[in-house]
Amino acid sequence: MPTLAEVKDLIIEDRKNTELIRQEVKNLKDDAVDQASLKKLEDLVTKGLEERQAKEAEYQAELKEAKEMAEEAALKSGRRGAGADDGPDEDQVAHKSAFEAYIRGQGVAELKRAADEAEVKSLGSAAGSGSGVAVPTLIAQTIQSKTSDDSVMAGLVKVVRVGTSDYKEIVDKGGLGFGWVGAGDPRGQTDKPGIYEVEPTMGTVYAYPEAQEEQLDDVFFDIEDWLVNSARTSFANARDVAVIAGDGVKKPIGLLGTAPVADADGARADKVFQFLASGAAAGVGDAAKLVELIYLTKAQYRNNGRFLMNSLTTSKIRTMQDGDGRFLWTDSLAAGQPATLLGYAVATAEAMPGVAANATPIAFGDFQKAYTLVERHDLRVTRDEITKPGFVKWHIRQRLGGAPTNDDAVKFLKIAA
Repeated sequence: MPTLAEVKDLIIEDRKNTELIRQEVKNLKDDAVDQASLKKLEDLVTKGLEERQAKEAEYQAELKEAKEMAEEAALKSGRRGAGADDGPDEDQVAHKSAFEAYIRGQGVAELKRAADEAEVKSLGSAAGSGSGVAVPTLIAQTIQSKTSDDSVMAGLVKVVRVGTSDYKEIVDKGGLGFGWVGAGDPRGQTDKPGIYEVEPTMGTVYAYPEAQEEQLDDVFFDIEDWLVNSARTSFANARDVAVIAGDGVKKPIGLLGTAPVADADGARADKVFQFLASGAAAGVGDAAKLVELIYLTKAQYRNNGRFLMNSLTTSKIRTMQDGDGRFLWTDSLAAGQPATLLGYAVATAEAMPGVAANATPIAFGDFQKAYTLVERHDLRVTRDEITKPGFVKWHIRQRLGGAPTNDDAVKFLKIAA
């Protein structure tokens, strides 16, 4: 586990790199830009940023794991009391044991039936529909929690967990209108409210890991840990890609699922976002464009606003200056805290487009208001020992849906003259 001192050293090193880059940019300010030198600086920024983020993520994950282990130890020793909400009950523990027996076993009917019966007792209802068995709550909650930790977008947008795929959300864009009258004056009709319905498109995200049969015979093979870690990365990546760029075909429709347009608020179709042209055919423009992007967003969304971009775009933004030579980027001084751009936090998601002609690599706004991600509670798994002799596969899946909601809440910067 990296120490806090090591993380702080990386933060200091990151700031030194930033100062070096700033000095080099100043040196190049009055000369023709050496593209090779600039690319070298951008690579340095990207490498330093990735190292810092990786070390911070590792530190936070180890810290969280240590906390969970301490809580579990306290629970086992009885220091947390014996209340009904203090830990898993007997049915949940039995469900987990039956599930692990099914995972390790040969998929015989008796083991599956035992897992289904334990599921009914644990959940207090009939077993879920579809083939396979339900992943126990004690494992499923860990997968969902760790997936949310790894998924950037799941931490930014609104997440709703539902029991069925039939979920709808009503969005009020305002525009009810108002008027002024004196005592006894007649009242004329005001504008109709801007209300529309959003029904997130649904799909199934799945993981299909495998293991050798000999590994399952090893009593030291940790089924729970392996299952969680196999699912967490693929499910987290799937969420980020879907929330940003999903096309709505058997998956959520993303923020960029419908191309943003230049039309102002109130003049666009529902669930279509607005873009601001960068003013440069192949770049993000100047500082004034980023300021304009912020204030193109209404005040009620700026309060919880943040920037969103990928790492390569970040490396370019970190060298930008305003008209007075001040850098727009401010590094974080504390582990786990985001850097800021023009005073607003910056989130990094690799699923965002890169800087290229007609791309939209930078977004700003309140992503909680702009998008809703819908998750089914239940994860299901089916054992497959037929398709690849000598190996056992597990088909893990979950229903997910999502759609843009308030399209006024986020704006995009488009690379266009």
